[in-house]
Amino acid sequence: MNTRVRNSLLSLHRWTGFTVGLVIVLMALTGAAIMYRPQLEPLLSPDLLTVPACSGLVPLDALTAAAAAVRPAAKLDYIRLVAGDAADAGTDARMPAAMVRFTDQTFVYLNPCNGEVLGQRHRYGGLLGTIEQIHRFRFMKNGNLITGTSAIVFGLVLILAGLYIWLPATLRGVRSALKFNGRLKGPARTINLHKTVGFYVSLILLTSVLTGLPQAFDWYKNGIYTIAGSAPAAKAPKSQPAAGAQRLSMEAMWQRAQEYMPHPQEILLHYPDKPRDAVEMYLIANDAPHPNARTMLYLDAYSGKTLKYIPYADSSLGSKLYFWTLSLHTGHIGGPVVQLLLMAAALSVPFLAYTGIATWLRRRKRATATRRLRVRVARKINEAEGIWAFELVDPKGRALPRFSAGAHIDVYLRNGLVRQYSLCNDPGESHRYLICVQLEQASRGGSRAMHENIKEGHVIEIGIPKNRFAVDPTARRSVLIAGGIGVTPILCMAEHLAGLNADFEMHYCTRTRQRTAFLNRIKKAVYADRVTFHFSDRLAQPRRDFMGLIGNFESGTHLYVCGPAGFVNMAIDAARQRGWPDRNVHKEYFSAEMVKAENDTGFDIKLASTGKVLHVAKGKSVLEVLSDCGVDIPRSCEQGVCGTCMTRVLAGVPDHRDVYLSDEERIRNDRFIPCCSRARSDMLVLDL
Repeated sequence: MNTRVRNSLLSLHRWTGFTVGLVIVLMALTGAAIMYRPQLEPLLSPDLLTVPACSGLVPLDALTAAAAAVRPAAKLDYIRLVAGDAADAGTDARMPAAMVRFTDQTFVYLNPCNGEVLGQRHRYGGLLGTIEQIHRFRFMKNGNLITGTSAIVFGLVLILAGLYIWLPATLRGVRSALKFNGRLKGPARTINLHKTVGFYVSLILLTSVLTGLPQAFDWYKNGIYTIAGSAPAAKAPKSQPAAGAQRLSMEAMWQRAQEYMPHPQEILLHYPDKPRDAVEMYLIANDAPHPNARTMLYLDAYSGKTLKYIPYADSSLGSKLYFWTLSLHTGHIGGPVVQLLLMAAALSVPFLAYTGIATWLRRRKRATATRRLRVRVARKINEAEGIWAFELVDPKGRALPRFSAGAHIDVYLRNGLVRQYSLCNDPGESHRYLICVQLEQASRGGSRAMHENIKEGHVIEIGIPKNRFAVDPTARRSVLIAGGIGVTPILCMAEHLAGLNADFEMHYCTRTRQRTAFLNRIKKAVYADRVTFHFSDRLAQPRRDFMGLIGNFESGTHLYVCGPAGFVNMAIDAARQRGWPDRNVHKEYFSAEMVKAENDTGFDIKLASTGKVLHVAKGKSVLEVLSDCGVDIPRSCEQGVCGTCMTRVLAGVPDHRDVYLSDEERIRNDRFIPCCSRARSDMLVLDL
């Protein structure tokens, strides 16, 4: 799949879920609740909706007269009778009450055995009625337009587009994507659940959408007839009253209907509205294939003559298909199995909404961490040989986000370069950031761009401060060791600790005085007496000298080391030999010693989102392979130092070669640094 197309669809899928998806969640939950309304309502309101079973019924006109007496100002719409369950026998057997509906959608319920009025209720009255009203959005004008449009968008964008986004590129990828990976944890588990559950319920949800649309849009209903090659339902025929003729009773019409179907499961008779209107009714046979398999009958209201009779078996294919979709949508086809499937699919909608939102929030949090700020270079200062400091301020003079000692910022340069630089001013300052950049002889563009292209007055973009090298607030004493340009976070720590009047000492190791950044600043600082300078001529035997300046471990003391990889590693080794526990030793690398093993072999990586498998050959990094295939992820140092390209690992065992991850993070094997690390297993599944 084209990456740009996929990203566009993913964005549309996500934002549709946040908007229309909220309507769909409401419709799904209420739909699940009312699916069993026909079975639940007689249990919730037995005295209103059911009566003791009987064999003899009072005339229909007596029933309607009793209902009209309760609501004399209302206009009759229809009367509906439903037979009891033939299997329900005994003295406690009950049957459905007769229902007389008025045009304001209020029902009067009556005992068909004696004509007694049991009560009245609006169509959307009661608990389940209210839920159905919410499901159909009948509490709003044009509610069917809201539900219908939402359903169309749901089907197209959330279901079909979601499947397209999910679809892996290979058959092997499809097989893998169809399985839930129980080994995953945290966000990776959430994403896997969203995709797997979404796939399995997609067909059911799409069916629910397609079968619900005829109730919302006439054009869709008519489209069903057109697709089936049937003419839309014709207008009802008209009665032909003779001069002075009177309408026959509804009981007579009922008797006439029984000539066609002696014992229907259900019958509904509409009262004529206009003088020439026919008596329109539908009947449901006991052996009907579904509850909406309607046999239509039209009788002359004055003579009882049959104007049109359409048994369900003879109805058009379009009519059968329309009423079949109606029954399927409400779960009345396929028995309990289909109802359970529809229920599960409906309940999956809020679950998918939750997992989708949770995934977005995780990414949003990550995006917030990489939010960019525009700053102006207020001053560019030559701090030492080959080293320039840059003072950055807000272009409008506003306060910058606060930071803590040891923090760094991303600096975004031209051609997509991103570099991390530690903040080296007092963390109590909010009017400026100060960074310091040493020109690397083997510069890959970052330090050279900073030295040669960035001028005072230029406006550049930076990231908000982040800190993985923070000062432990519980330390009773701190030992700070800086190697070369590694002084930048150490200097910030010294400022911070001095401001707290904390106990600390600082060792600053450089090659020469001329290459020592902030030399004058440190000599003038209030903590100058706590700083010891070590130049290269005095540190001729580094390993032995580190043993001397670090000293034995004392409880409550913390060690902070920053500099090139070789420098930091020697300091850490010395600390361990002196008995320092790892939890009291903090390190940050400014460059890494690249590890290239002679026995490196190729391996495969799989992109979890698409199932695409890529081969990483010997001598190529994962980052390079991803870039070659159009998968761009943030990058910066490309040495395993900064962690910018860190990627989640969903399966497989990484071969960690970075200096960014902690030992605990490496043991978990749930993330790795693709610019330098490789794989110990044949394949890594990446959260990409």
